[in-house]
Amino acid sequence: MAKREQYELSEELQDIADELRAIGQTGLFYARREDDEYCIARYERVLALTARLFALTDTRSAEEILAIYNGDINYQTPKVAAFGALFDTQGRILLMQRADNRHWAMPGGMVEVGETAAQAAEREFWEETGVRVRAERLIGIYDNRAYGGRAPFQTYMVGFICSYVSGTPHPTSEALDVGYFTEDDLPPLTPGARDRVPQAFAWQRNEHTEPHFEREVEPD
Repeated sequence: MAKREQYELSEELQDIADELRAIGQTGLFYARREDDEYCIARYERVLALTARLFALTDTRSAEEILAIYNGDINYQTPKVAAFGALFDTQGRILLMQRADNRHWAMPGGMVEVGETAAQAAEREFWEETGVRVRAERLIGIYDNRAYGGRAPFQTYMVGFICSYVSGTPHPTSEALDVGYFTEDDLPPLTPGARDRVPQAFAWQRNEHTEPHFEREVEPD
């Protein structure tokens, strides 16, 4: 099997495992509330099989993955992340080179409990680049399943056009490098950023006036 085909198969298996995980965790949550021993056993089996499936695409064992699943028995919803797009006076966008895969993207990360999405985008920007920004305009809400990402769970990415507040860009523990780039001279981007960065440039040029969203995500 070609490397590209292996990658796509791995993505599909992760998407299937993520849906099964949510079914198992949500089902187990309600089964335990009702003290239904038969449903508890069924949903525990669903999670065990799901962990085995996901382990086929991951470096961790099925036992390690199942332990993570069992630590989050609740009603399951998609995760939420946020990112920011900052442009300099020359119209260049600030990107960071991710430490985990060495590709480039707009600064961003998971929203923490108690934060708004805008606050999360501002915090992540500071943590990853050393630059403080203010979220000004909503670019859109992106479903990671539509962009070929390798996250092990469905995530909504909330994007903002940001204004500069203070600080000088510099590498951090999460960013191997940072820099400003023009649209026609971009570095190798992460799968999601390949769509989101051009859309951010379009917002900067005032070509977009309505936030982006996926009405539905078709399976590959």
